[in-house]
Amino acid sequence: MKKTHLKAAISLVGKILGILGLVFVLYKLSQEYTLNSFFQQLSLIYHTLPILFFLNLISTLLGIYAWHIMLLNYAATPFGYKTSYYYFAKTEIAKYLPGNIFHFVGRQALASQIGITQAQMAKISLLFSLLLLASTVISSTLFACLADNIPLYILTLMGLSCMIIIIISAYIYPSFPIKEKLKMNALLSLSVTLQGLMLGIIILIQSDHLSIGVFFECTSIYILSWLIGFITPGASGGLGIREGTFITITAFLHLSIASDVIVFSVLLVRFINILVDIGIYLSTLVLKNNIKGLEV
Repeated sequence: MKKTHLKAAISLVGKILGILGLVFVLYKLSQEYTLNSFFQQLSLIYHTLPILFFLNLISTLLGIYAWHIMLLNYAATPFGYKTSYYYFAKTEIAKYLPGNIFHFVGRQALASQIGITQAQMAKISLLFSLLLLASTVISSTLFACLADNIPLYILTLMGLSCMIIIIISAYIYPSFPIKEKLKMNALLSLSVTLQGLMLGIIILIQSDHLSIGVFFECTSIYILSWLIGFITPGASGGLGIREGTFITITAFLHLSIASDVIVFSVLLVRFINILVDIGIYLSTLVLKNNIKGLEV
């Protein structure tokens, strides 16, 4: 009973943080923009939107392929990437529901279809999350090392975190081959890196003089913000947490970038994320009758 209350309390805290994050971001947005000026800013970078959407889509597909690798390791018989894509895309949209867990719950339905037990599917979701966490920490740390102004103590903490998470990832679930873990880490690292690069590109386009070091710093901070949004329990898709964290960290590090550019950029990335998630969900309607051997 106590565990149930604790989980409910943690989830409630996550929801409150998410709401506060959204309020904070909207407050910053209202300080920097009117609706008209926001769309004027958007018109300055509209020509790059196809590239940004493409990067986001590739990021998503890489993440799905990493999940596909893990499923194949436990499945009774091999199956194609299309099946993994279908279930991932169909359930990913549920992360925006309150609780930030329903996308994982939805994927449990796939277990019986491919000869995986419910316990194994739960293990897959946990290991996938752990490897995603490890990949995000590694990617953020690598870009931080390339940045200009991140303090040494922060770099040291990030480096130590990398070593700890790598050791944990290597030893947890020994039945899952280390070679496959490394492959998944590489795919997930590239996936989250593309998210960070999207943010960096948006800021770069709006800035007259942005050094490569500051570009890498923005990329690193956004990847770290993505991670904090991902691990915050109860925060729907990290909504509000990710954006609020990015704005807060950039202010703390005194980045030489206008605050209106920072607010606009982080919100545009979120907007693209949501549209891509909706797009891949809608694509499952086309795939529904094209997956043989499964009841979907």
